[in-house]
Amino acid sequence: MKLFILIAGTFLLLSAVCLRGYFALVPPPEPTHYGYLSDILPQSLPEWSVVDHDMAESPESSARISEFLNFDDALFRTYSNGRIHVGVYVAYWSPGKASYRWAGAHTPDTCWVQNGWACNERQYSIPFNNKNVAFELAEFGVYEKEGKTQQVYFWHLVGGHAYSYKQNDGHNIFAALIDIKSHGLNLRKEQFFIRLSSNADIVTLKKMPAFGTILESLASLGLTKKMQASSKLL
Repeated sequence: MKLFILIAGTFLLLSAVCLRGYFALVPPPEPTHYGYLSDILPQSLPEWSVVDHDMAESPESSARISEFLNFDDALFRTYSNGRIHVGVYVAYWSPGKASYRWAGAHTPDTCWVQNGWACNERQYSIPFNNKNVAFELAEFGVYEKEGKTQQVYFWHLVGGHAYSYKQNDGHNIFAALIDIKSHGLNLRKEQFFIRLSSNADIVTLKKMPAFGTILESLASLGLTKKMQASSKLL
C-alpha cells in the first residue's frame, strides 16, 4: 500500500511539473475579443429604458466575489419595457486569466441559490436560436425569490464553445487531469460567462424586436454555434 501511494504521489508530482513546464514554454492563444462589453451591448433601444448596474449588485456577485472573479471586463445591464425586464450579465476573461472551473463555478446554480433564490426548474444543454441562427447550447433554469420569478438562460464559453460543469462538494485533486481529458492541454483559452434573465418567457421575448437586437449583440461575442475542432490541442 505504501509503495502504491509513493508511486501515485510521484506520478502526480511529475505530471504537475510537466504541465507547469508546458504552460511556461507555450504561450496562451491570442484573444478574439477586443473593445468594451458596454459598447457591444445596445446602449439604447426604442421604447425601452436601459440601466447599467454595478457588478456587485448582480445575483452572481458581491464586492468581494467580484474581486475574486478577476475578470478583464464585465457588464450588468437591464432593459425594461413596461412590466417586462431583461437582465444581461456578461463577464470576460482573456486567455490564461482564470481556470475553467473557477470561472464556470459562478453560475446561478451556486451564486443565485446562495443569495436566497430557489431553483424551481433546471435544464442542461438545450437548443437556443435567434431568427433561425443556432446558438451554442444553453443552460436554463427558473429561479424564485420573495415571490419574484426569473427565467434564466446562461452560457460559459471556453474558446468559443459552451461547457457546463457538475458542482461537486470540495476540491477534486484530479481536476486538472479531468480538464485535460475534456479540453486537451490548452487550458488557457479565453472565456465568457453570459446570462440572460427575465420575468417573461422566451416566447414572449422573441416577439419583441428589441430582444432580437440584444441577441444579435451577444452573437458577436461568439454565441453562435460552431463546429468543434477535431483536435483538443487547438
